[in-house]
Amino acid sequence: MLIFKYKLFVYIYINNIIIFSNIIKKHLEHLYIVLNIFNKAKVYISIAKLFVAFLLVQLLKYNVNSNKILCINNNIKSFCKLKMPCTLKALKTYIKIAS
Repeated sequence: MLIFKYKLFVYIYINNIIIFSNIIKKHLEHLYIVLNIFNKAKVYISIAKLFVAFLLVQLLKYNVNSNKILCINNNIKSFCKLKMPCTLKALKTYIKIAS
């Protein structure tokens, strides 16, 4: 698909399309390019699922903003609190939580 030509500002994962830019003017240009490609291909986006110029977006298990991408998986906190296992039973528990 033609959209892969624009991978510097477009990321596609299954049915999620992320268009990103540091400058709002560039972002609007990128949106125009991508939406034109979709229009020509007769691909339509639900308004209810369209997010434009959000300061923070939750994608899969991540919070994404203009500065960074943070994992929001709560298992990380639990995993960090665990002590190193000393028995086989403790090791099995440790592995279960880690996976």
